[in-house]
Amino acid sequence: MTHPSQKIPTSEKFAFGIGEFGNDLYWQFFSSFLLFFYTDIFKIAPGAQAAAVAGLMFVIVRFWDGIFDVIVGLLADRTNSRWGKFRPYLLFGAVPFGVAGVVAFTTPDLGATGKLIYAYITYTILMMVYSSVAIPQNSLLGVMSGDSLERTSLSKYKFTFAFLASAVVQYATFPLAAHFGRGNQAFGFQRTLLCYAICAVVFFIISFAFIKERVSPPKEQKPRLKDDFRDLGRNVPWLVLCITTLASILSIATRSQTTIYYFKYYVKSWDFNTVFWGVHHIGYQALFGDFLVLGTVVTILGTWMVPFFTRLLGKKNLYCILIGSSGFVTLAFYFVPPTQVGLIFLLQVLVSITLGPTSAVLWAMYADCADFSEWVNSRRATALVFSAAIFCQKVGWSFGGLVPGWLLTKFGYVADTDLSQNTLHGILLINCVIPAAFAFLAAVLVLFYGLNEAKLKIIETDLQGRRTAAA
Repeated sequence: MTHPSQKIPTSEKFAFGIGEFGNDLYWQFFSSFLLFFYTDIFKIAPGAQAAAVAGLMFVIVRFWDGIFDVIVGLLADRTNSRWGKFRPYLLFGAVPFGVAGVVAFTTPDLGATGKLIYAYITYTILMMVYSSVAIPQNSLLGVMSGDSLERTSLSKYKFTFAFLASAVVQYATFPLAAHFGRGNQAFGFQRTLLCYAICAVVFFIISFAFIKERVSPPKEQKPRLKDDFRDLGRNVPWLVLCITTLASILSIATRSQTTIYYFKYYVKSWDFNTVFWGVHHIGYQALFGDFLVLGTVVTILGTWMVPFFTRLLGKKNLYCILIGSSGFVTLAFYFVPPTQVGLIFLLQVLVSITLGPTSAVLWAMYADCADFSEWVNSRRATALVFSAAIFCQKVGWSFGGLVPGWLLTKFGYVADTDLSQNTLHGILLINCVIPAAFAFLAAVLVLFYGLNEAKLKIIETDLQGRRTAAA
């Protein structure tokens, strides 16, 4: 039923984080470069239509992938092996995970129709293989311990390594692509992802080898699909979190997909005087990389403070304060002229210290929802809770790709041209105002989440008593 100790050794938390590092080498690459790859490198459609075509593809593929997430969750919950329910997926899915990414970022010399078909097929396969590993990997958060605060600590490791992976991708992608490509950006991006793929495969296998699953469903539980979905539909805290997740992901995705356009066309470069070397010129690629890495470093620092502030404020209150504050800071970008690069970077520090740690808080809350469902229904479906939540997350990322792509086309964006003031203003709106509005919406929605720390303590104690009696 349950391992006698709910404490997780630091070495095991580290191994769990290593798996997340491999996972996010891919996810961050998608988040920061996928739309740019399809519009400016692969060019899956001519001229101004490329952004809209890519955005529509994101919606179609990720909607199917969201459904596939739930299928993977159901299969994982029904998996029984000598390694547990979720760990085998890390072992057997690692190599296909790596290969699918490299193929998706390969750019064969095809016509317009051929490019589009190739992009749809490879992107669909990539997201399905990614889900087959990522869903079980995320679900481990709910079964490595039955202690809510211990899971919050585990979530801290999860997102610390996720943000470290983000820093690597954000800082190293353009230099690696330039090194490998030597003028051929498409080849450079493919070889860069090959490096990430090798690392991801190794890290998944390390994670599989060292982590343990300690929480299992009740012995008497029968795997019935109807009951699983009935329990999920009655899980009101989970439903609230899903809607909140959708709003917050729309904020994050819309901004992350357009930050590179913000620097390439709005900020462009930075010339500043230094004492010893005179005027120093920094291009948009270096500014973009430094901007993201700075945000990631600050986010990691904020994430490590999550357990402390969780004990002080509770998860719900902490999340509401953080996501709401991030909305105000994101909105402030709109009023900063492109020449004030120092102020732009200062705002990045503020938005990262508020928005970044919300992920660690949110996923710890999802693990609590799995406990709540077991407490109310005497049934546990951990992977279904996480996979259905990730479905909402991917819907958010889908529209987070569609909205910017559609709006960029609406504002007349054409890659590698001199953009009009109307188009530049559109990029500013998409990158600042729209993400801020979604952040404010998430702050309001989470107020309806009904699990406070006192109730969670009652649930945890009761469940532990049931498991001990059953054992």
